[in-house]
Amino acid sequence: MNFFAKHRFVFWTLIVLIVITVSALVSFFLFSKQNQANVVCCPKGEKSGCDFTSELRLTPDQTGKVTQINDEYRKLAEPIVAAIREKREIILSELDGDKPDTVFLNQVVKTLSLLQMEIQQKNINQYLQLKKVCTPEQAHRLSALYRDLYGCPMQGNPMQYRHRQGMNKRDSACQN
Repeated sequence: MNFFAKHRFVFWTLIVLIVITVSALVSFFLFSKQNQANVVCCPKGEKSGCDFTSELRLTPDQTGKVTQINDEYRKLAEPIVAAIREKREIILSELDGDKPDTVFLNQVVKTLSLLQMEIQQKNINQYLQLKKVCTPEQAHRLSALYRDLYGCPMQGNPMQYRHRQGMNKRDSACQN
């Protein structure tokens, strides 16, 4: 008897699985290329101010001011962010040891807290400067962007959280 006649069910099951796999791969490559084409990128020389420009629909004059504010913020924040990373690395290295020194860890945590407070103050200052540049509608959208950035979504439809099993405690605390 022929091999295919004996194992007809297995043969057709394999054929169906191969067709499904090939179609899934083709779909993956087609849809991933479409999504990449839809991404709006900033010109190469432009910084991340492009995000604000598109989200807030800024005028060219506003865009220049936003770029200047963001550049100044970046210049002030980068050393602080680097120091925060360094302190976190120190904490992780100390915790990795056999007998972590809790007194030393507490000192590093205090320093880290001060650095985080400093970066938060820079964030607040940047926000206030950006808000001065914006119209009232743009300022409202800027506020929504900052809420999303900090993980505190704007109040609104509770159904928007359905994929996260409802609004969690952090979100409800942010809205109070």
